[in-house]
Amino acid sequence: MAERENEMPMEAVLGGGGGEEEFGDKMPRRYQRRRPRQVVPDYVDWKDVEYLRQFIPERGKIMPRRISGITAKDQRRIATAIKRARAMAMLPFVWDN
Repeated sequence: MAERENEMPMEAVLGGGGGEEEFGDKMPRRYQRRRPRQVVPDYVDWKDVEYLRQFIPERGKIMPRRISGITAKDQRRIATAIKRARAMAMLPFVWDN
């Protein structure tokens, strides 16, 4: 509460409590089931096309780390290997539908 007349209430300063009157209850959070952590070899070879295909969905984009369930370090290595395989024409940039 404001101790003086010209001070703002603490909720307005901290940014809390203002939106509940307008929107009612808070929006429910959506939880996704985490995929189990995948084991990635120490060296990701760009010539191993069958292994790299599991990290590329139908549209041809590189699957994000939060969906594939691998560590950030492994994600960087896999992304680099996919890009090298694409440059060497081992993997397509986009799949034709």
